[in-house]
Amino acid sequence: PEALLLLAGAFLALAMATRVLHRNPLPFVLIAFALLGFWRTEILPVPGLPTLEGDGQQAGLRGSVDSDPETAGRSVKFVLSLSAVDSGIGWEPASGKTLVYAQPPPNMVSARSPPYFLPGDVVELQGAGSPPQSDDGFDYQAYLASHGIQGVFFASDTTWVGSADSYSWRVSLFKLRRQMAASLDRALPAPHASLAQALLLGWRSQIPPEVQEGFRKSGAAHLLAISGMHVGILLVIATAATGWALGWRRWQHWLLPMAIIWAYALISGLPVSVVRAGIMGTLFLAAAALGRPYGALAPLSLAALIITALDPKAITQVSFQLSFTAMAGIIIALPWQARASAFVYQAIDRRNDWWREWFAHLARWATSGLIVSLGATVGTLPLVAYYFQNVPVWGIPVTILALPSLPFVLGGSLVTALGGMMHPLAGQLLVVASWLPISYLLLVATGLPSPGLSGEWASPWLLWGWYGGVVVALGITRTGRQLRKGLERLREWLAAANWGPPVSIRPGGKSAAAIGLAILMASSAIVLWVQAISGSDDRLHVYFFDVGQGDSALIVTPEGQQVLIDGGRDLEGGVRALSGVLPFWDRSLDLVVMTHLDEDHAGGLPVVLDRYQVGAALVGAPDPSAPLEPAWKQALARSGTPAIPVSAGHRVDLGGDVRLLFLNPDAGALASPTRNSNNDSLAFLLSHREVSFLFTADVEKEAERRMLSNGGVLESDVLKVGHHGSRTSTSDAFLKAVNPTAAVVSAGADNRYGHPHPEVIDRLEEMVGPEGIYQTARHGTIHFASDGERVWVETEAR
Repeated sequence: PEALLLLAGAFLALAMATRVLHRNPLPFVLIAFALLGFWRTEILPVPGLPTLEGDGQQAGLRGSVDSDPETAGRSVKFVLSLSAVDSGIGWEPASGKTLVYAQPPPNMVSARSPPYFLPGDVVELQGAGSPPQSDDGFDYQAYLASHGIQGVFFASDTTWVGSADSYSWRVSLFKLRRQMAASLDRALPAPHASLAQALLLGWRSQIPPEVQEGFRKSGAAHLLAISGMHVGILLVIATAATGWALGWRRWQHWLLPMAIIWAYALISGLPVSVVRAGIMGTLFLAAAALGRPYGALAPLSLAALIITALDPKAITQVSFQLSFTAMAGIIIALPWQARASAFVYQAIDRRNDWWREWFAHLARWATSGLIVSLGATVGTLPLVAYYFQNVPVWGIPVTILALPSLPFVLGGSLVTALGGMMHPLAGQLLVVASWLPISYLLLVATGLPSPGLSGEWASPWLLWGWYGGVVVALGITRTGRQLRKGLERLREWLAAANWGPPVSIRPGGKSAAAIGLAILMASSAIVLWVQAISGSDDRLHVYFFDVGQGDSALIVTPEGQQVLIDGGRDLEGGVRALSGVLPFWDRSLDLVVMTHLDEDHAGGLPVVLDRYQVGAALVGAPDPSAPLEPAWKQALARSGTPAIPVSAGHRVDLGGDVRLLFLNPDAGALASPTRNSNNDSLAFLLSHREVSFLFTADVEKEAERRMLSNGGVLESDVLKVGHHGSRTSTSDAFLKAVNPTAAVVSAGADNRYGHPHPEVIDRLEEMVGPEGIYQTARHGTIHFASDGERVWVETEAR
């Protein structure tokens, strides 16, 4: 700490000396204050939380939810602001914050929709603390510590005590964001909805792992986190748009972009990185409004000083460093962006053709996006290499290709969310505005090659040299002066060429807004027509989804009827599975079959009821003791979906010679609470002319004997193996009665239950051969198609 203080004093002395010499002292002032921030961080005491330091140590926590809760598998993740800790000797006062993974209690589930918790909720938790686990060189513990979070806590029991009034404004903001997120979920499929929520609302928890991995490998992972880059790009777009619409000399031209970036910050939940970028952007706009647009680095530095003065630890946070350097890179690139885009626009022969005019504007926007992207990317490149130890070779080109889509993603997602909040049909009509740019972003970020280079060469000395060199070059050396002179000469050269300001965008006498609205409405009409006239291939389709350790399947009949069987374990599991099969505009299901209320079968169904229009839910025997019952009943009530009890002997005609015949449970199980949820789960036969599929849910040998004794027809071409291949199911007698030619085992890879059991696999191999066994853990989603006489099969992993 003493060395940091001495260095800060030395740089302040250099700043005074340069001022006496009539040079710019700003770079030395900035470095001095940065060193002072590091010094203050070093001397601050770090609070400890002994109960969370040991791995697996049991403890009790009491406090209030201090963040926007997010779903994480079957749990909900949030930051808890502590008020008391019980380490085994009674409750003692405590302070600090910890990251919590907890499941909501039944009374909270009955009163609210997912993710159930709200900011300000006072809760008591029982569970175990765990040290943060770092991965791939990323110091997760240091990352949490930089945000004031002392540990990670996994709650086994949660009690909802009440709510704190001081969080009322955050509750209102959270509910608004949740309504917008729900609107996006209803209108967009996965993963499009999760990307829209991440970029518009700051919610990243629902992005599928494979999509996150694709973004990471291609070097575009930073696009998923709202930061200074997003605010900077939005600032450039908003400034250009308001300048074109209102004129470049009116005060509203500078005020409206300020309002836009702070509205975006509010909608995104006011994350720290966005607040920082908002302050920086506001000061930049203020400098530009006062006639000092090329002095924007000074207000940017002032914003950094304000933030570090209020929170000294901010300077050690990766998000702060990336926000600051991204915004600085964009500001440095702005003069080049303005002149290069004007040069490209004027160099294109526009004549009087409207399409040439549009092409010129497209080229100008592409040039602007290219230069701004380069500025932000080059500004953050050393930090990315240093912190993540990897530099994707395609990182810069992928970012350059992806960034121009961000304004359209943000604007389209906002339009879709607001439209859906007014009426679900409006959200469906406007879905094209967000689906198209998000599809492009997915294609660029996950579809291009993703080789990477090691970032081991990055060191603290490199960071100081890189950024220190930039500061010196811009503020003191001849390089900085020549850069400004070169920009001035370029401006004079453009003026001498008599190239005036860009003309207004009115091709064909129509305004750009009207044409954009016409394109949007035409695209929506095309989607509706495609949906209306898209025909069936006259085949039965059955999809067994890969949802990990759980069950989920979809039946699509030749006449287009859609029946979902179960929804997997995770809250988003069923929705993600459906989105991989159904077109993005199809948000309806004719039936949902809930075989039983075990988490690995019904965990994702409440969210399915929220996101899709469901005709009815077919349910089996009641299970009041099931932990999922409150969430299931609440989802039925929210969605208005009728629940229809069925049992052995019930038939459902789906049209097109497709029928469901239920074989289990017996009718008596509906009259009393179930004693064995597995043996009372729904089992049924799906038949299409000469072809049949047998779905056995989690039935065990007792239920198999019952179905055999009832004397019904069990023989099927395809068997969905009971209970994920457990040894308690698929007895010899039952398997011989079914006599399948193919068998499907739905289970997670390397699951802790050992499913499927080797004995079951041996019996199946004797019946169908090794080539006739399909496992979701090995083959991914498994797709059967049938014309009623023959059966075809296709797997995700060929």
